[in-house]
Amino acid sequence: MVMKRYLNQITADEAVTIIKSVPPHCSSRRIPVADAVGHRLSASLFALYSVPEVPVSAMDGFAVRSSETVGAGDQTPVVLRVFSRVNTGNVIPGEFDAVVRVEDAWFEGEDPHEITVRKSVNPGTNVRPAGEDIKEGQLILPAGTVIRPFDVGAIAAYGITHVNVSRVSVGILPTGTELIEPGTKPRPGQVVESNTVMAEAYLRQFGVDVVRYPPVVDDPILIRGALERVLAENDVVIVSAGSSAGTKDFTASVIEEMGKLLFHGVAMKPAKPAMFGVIEGKPVFGLPGYPLSAQTVLRLFVRELLENWGWTGPAQEFVQVKLGDSISSEGGIDEFSLHAAARLGDRYVVIPQSRGASVQMTGVRSNVVIRIPFGVEGFEAGEEVPALLTVPREELERTVLIAGVYDPVLDVLAETAMSANVRVRCGNFSGLSGLLLLMKNCCHAVCITDEADLDVLGDQKVLVRPFGRASERSAVRIVFREEMEKDPLMQKLFLVMDAVNSGSN
Repeated sequence: MVMKRYLNQITADEAVTIIKSVPPHCSSRRIPVADAVGHRLSASLFALYSVPEVPVSAMDGFAVRSSETVGAGDQTPVVLRVFSRVNTGNVIPGEFDAVVRVEDAWFEGEDPHEITVRKSVNPGTNVRPAGEDIKEGQLILPAGTVIRPFDVGAIAAYGITHVNVSRVSVGILPTGTELIEPGTKPRPGQVVESNTVMAEAYLRQFGVDVVRYPPVVDDPILIRGALERVLAENDVVIVSAGSSAGTKDFTASVIEEMGKLLFHGVAMKPAKPAMFGVIEGKPVFGLPGYPLSAQTVLRLFVRELLENWGWTGPAQEFVQVKLGDSISSEGGIDEFSLHAAARLGDRYVVIPQSRGASVQMTGVRSNVVIRIPFGVEGFEAGEEVPALLTVPREELERTVLIAGVYDPVLDVLAETAMSANVRVRCGNFSGLSGLLLLMKNCCHAVCITDEADLDVLGDQKVLVRPFGRASERSAVRIVFREEMEKDPLMQKLFLVMDAVNSGSN
């Protein structure tokens, strides 16, 4: 039997170039204005009439001929016998060209046909001219605009009840005989179909429509039939799983049969099996089955396609982070390494997470991605490198990094600390390696189970606190640098620890 290999392994940057070469494939639909927020206009909007259509009063008062008010003042009032009482928004009769505010005029005696004016006005004073807001046929919003909540009121005010909006629909097709729906405990050999749930949540941030289809078993005929349906109903297709080189990975051959496979295999980690093709002018992505691989393809490739088509997702922000440990890579790949980051003093520091593509909790426990570029074998400890945030930067300011061994009591700490608006992120190391990070000032604290490990610190001054409810406390100690005792964030954490230790939580 001939083993299948990745067909044309290319660099991540080459893959992005290929993806961006695919022209936009969008559709349009007509929807009520009230439902248009967040949608992108496919056709420009023009006012159906002027607003206001005729001159109207901008104040409560009296419509007058401005020429008859010349010289009016507190000491030189002017009596007018030709005027019209108006309220804000009333039409100005054609013979008048200004409005005297009600507080600047009064009636003389009991004659309702005579007012005394104590302030002169010029032509147009307190009058909204026809078309002041907008004139008939004037542009309201150009095509391509993403409609905001406050735009809706204006659009409706100018006579428009429905708008044409661009639509990009992404169809997600999971494949795999082993897949089961979320909510069911998997038996040995089964996998909960969670990648497409994650993909849908990620893609909705771009304002696109997303349709998840039922899983298809590993059969090329069935996969082709399902893919034909998804293609007919969507502008972009993502096939989840089936992109690797296993005996039941049919996605690549099906894409080749139906269209053109542009690449299969990218020199990167995770997501080496990623693939991309075009069928009937529509882009088709092959999403690897491992969760972190799937996330990488979405973040690196699918995002590039959508943004190149004009669909903007959440902003990507980078920060410089200091490495406590070296990071190695194979050198001939782009590697995307997940870390937990936080502010410590005047810089951001990171502790690594598991690098296994199948370990989904790595994505949960991390908050930054460090890219080790193609041709680079890694970064040395102490280097500062750019890291892509996967959370708002604000979260890093209230995050505490705890290295060292894992103990269930750390889950208690992480859960309880949230009530004090402190986010605890941990890295699973040995106690000794965690203490070495502490010595480099690259984490806030270290969890240890063997106090003999403290010998590595020499004469460095630290605080050692037991942690856990007295009734269930394991032999866990949390170690801090002595100067952290005055840190405001750590003071919050200490209060949480004291509360847990006393059993009040």
